[in-house]
Amino acid sequence: MIYPNLDFEKSLLPSGCRYLLGIDEVGRGPLAGPVTIGAFLLDLDNFTPDDFIKLKVRDSKKLSPFQRQKICRYFQQNNYSFSTFSASSHDIDTQGIAICLNKLIIQALTFYQSQFDYCLIDGNYEIDHPQVISIIKGDQKCFSIAAASIIAKETRDSEMSKMHNLYPQYDFVNNSGYGTASHISAIKKYGPCPIHRRSFKPVLESPSCQRGI
Repeated sequence: MIYPNLDFEKSLLPSGCRYLLGIDEVGRGPLAGPVTIGAFLLDLDNFTPDDFIKLKVRDSKKLSPFQRQKICRYFQQNNYSFSTFSASSHDIDTQGIAICLNKLIIQALTFYQSQFDYCLIDGNYEIDHPQVISIIKGDQKCFSIAAASIIAKETRDSEMSKMHNLYPQYDFVNNSGYGTASHISAIKKYGPCPIHRRSFKPVLESPSCQRGI
């Protein structure tokens, strides 16, 4: 398993960089709910990597809900600066997931525009910005991106838990909108609900969508 490493992270940055912004997305693949971007600002002059190592800050997918919640509480209690930005299922259906993600990244960069010296983004995005680079599997390699992935996942999972209360038949609290067998079975049985992504194949092919409902 790959773990974040500050030496690797700093090797990507120009000399004199102090404020590093990490960005990651959660929710690209689900059949329901928003896609969410996390942005996490790291002050490299006041950062102790051992603290993040002890907390097991890494790719959010490798952490349990309890671990993610514990880490988010630590971020809040220690006054780290972070934000999340989301696009709805309607936005995804009308604009496309790629356009939505690029807009969310630009939104995050604009929000932090006067606060960061450099930005690392997980993935393979082509962002026209001189202080931004993309890192494939960056959430596994960089503390700033891993932290962003954790807050993004916590935010999105919390939203999907609320949606579960409105639409319990889809079991969003357990599947977070992803296309599990039981979720797809529920879509076939009940049809899509308002937060389903009707442009995504398993939803689009459901009987209700085929009938234009």
